[in-house]
Amino acid sequence: GLGAAMARMLARHGAAVFLTDIDEASVAAVAAAINAESGATVAWSAQHNVREEARWPVLLERAVGVMGGLSVLINNAGIGATGGVESLPLKDWQRVMGVNVDAVYFGCKYALPWLRQGQPASIINISSMAAFKIDPEYTVYNASKAAVASLSKSVAVDCARQKLDIRCNSIHLAFIRTG
Repeated sequence: GLGAAMARMLARHGAAVFLTDIDEASVAAVAAAINAESGATVAWSAQHNVREEARWPVLLERAVGVMGGLSVLINNAGIGATGGVESLPLKDWQRVMGVNVDAVYFGCKYALPWLRQGQPASIINISSMAAFKIDPEYTVYNASKAAVASLSKSVAVDCARQKLDIRCNSIHLAFIRTG
């Protein structure tokens, strides 16, 4: 829901967009709807499990090829699991951290070479108010979103240190009703 809304808004403002999702049919339908609305091919899509590191460079190269460059990356995938630190199974911890944190790291790592070529550029990492407003039943979600906030600051400072015109910000959303 949130990713589709962002892609539609960006396309309405003249951006080319490359959307990915674990659900190939749904993301293809969003891209097709954006193209129908714009009257031109401005949106492309691909199936992507964001936890699969090896797929990141392949998809980014494809995105750059069809769009003619890359100047914005939005890391938006996110999931949650409930449970306190004593009750949360390790597999749930790893799954949430894989989607919410590892994927943001992969996105930043593999997009930065392309973003250097597309300067000025921006990385937007979707975090949550849960990074700062802690609920003990959302242990892994809280920790993952705090990690996204910290990672975003680290990437921003690293880009500034290298004198790159690449911003990296995290957005800390409240609850959003999506599918």
